Amino acid sequence: MKNIYALLLVVFVFGCQSKNETTTEKKVDENQITLTANQFKNANLTIGTLKEQAIHTTLKVNGKITLSPQAIASVSMPLGGYIKEIKVMPGMYVNQGQILAVIEDQSYVQLQQEYLSMKQQLAFSSKDYQRQKELNASQASSDKTYQLAESEYTKNKITLKALSEKLKLIAINPNNLTEKTISKSVCIKAPISGMVTKTGVNIGKYVTATDELFQIMNAKSMYAQLHIFDKDAAYLSIGQKVKVYTNAQPDVVYNSTIQYVNKSFDNSNNAIEVYAKIVNSTGKLIPGNYVNAQIELSNNHAYVINEDAIVTFENKNYLFVVQNDQSYKMEEVKVGITSEGVTEILNSEAFSDKKIVTKNAYTLLMVLKNKEE
Repeated sequence: MKNIYALLLVVFVFGCQSKNETTTEKKVDENQITLTANQFKNANLTIGTLKEQAIHTTLKVNGKITLSPQAIASVSMPLGGYIKEIKVMPGMYVNQGQILAVIEDQSYVQLQQEYLSMKQQLAFSSKDYQRQKELNASQASSDKTYQLAESEYTKNKITLKALSEKLKLIAINPNNLTEKTISKSVCIKAPISGMVTKTGVNIGKYVTATDELFQIMNAKSMYAQLHIFDKDAAYLSIGQKVKVYTNAQPDVVYNSTIQYVNKSFDNSNNAIEVYAKIVNSTGKLIPGNYVNAQIELSNNHAYVINEDAIVTFENKNYLFVVQNDQSYKMEEVKVGITSEGVTEILNSEAFSDKKIVTKNAYTLLMVLKNKEE
């Protein structure tokens, strides 16, 4: 009889342990909460769904005024020489092709001489080539003589072309060069129109091909170089409207559009650069000026929810989705533009057919996390 009681006791104890283990192993969803009747009454929740509507906002950024590489010209002389005359000063406006300075050197004379001499040689070799060609056709001249004439003619053409290009480098038109126009001086001309911002020469100075003699800047068309942080980069596109203004003149607004987006991140500030072209109509903008800008962001077919519906926990955004009358599940959401009390939902397909808590969602978050503790 005692053995029977002992056996029943063992069965009872193991049965209780098995039941407890089953209860312990039951998986609990940490992101789901069920309210009591009293909690539900006091929560005063509002339920809604995603809505499709146009959403507009502005992104405030800053940057500086810059120029395109085509608007800045560094002037140098491909062949060395001595500065004879300087015709400009920093701050002067010059037109393309205007003379900036006069430079002279004996190498210019030699180059012109070589060109004219080779031009004469080419004329002679051309006639000789035609003559030998006719003689060879009638078997009055050997093939070797004809080939030598042809080779000499071709070589002279190549040499003359090379000398012609060298003359163009120093702004001498080979078509206008004659024995009467040979000069030891040549003119340095402006490659673009704009303001002279730098002069690095003086009369009598010898300059080389690597020396920067002048710098010219065309400030009529400028760009606002704006810095956009990575979290906002996804909203940018070419053609978006931009309003640019300076701290000194906040009332003067320059309307522009984004023309270029540099999607290479700057590691120093974790941002990308966009360029908006500005017409400097006032003439008061200067390259290097710091500016503020407002970029217009819009989505005409956005799915949105009330801003109050979104809760943030551990740097992530969530919505509470209705499971039944008093049960709710917290699901992660990707958000976009926020404007006029509503927020764009980027992963809207995950919530398209679901009922969502749109008011007092933070009450559920506090109850949920207090329950876990």
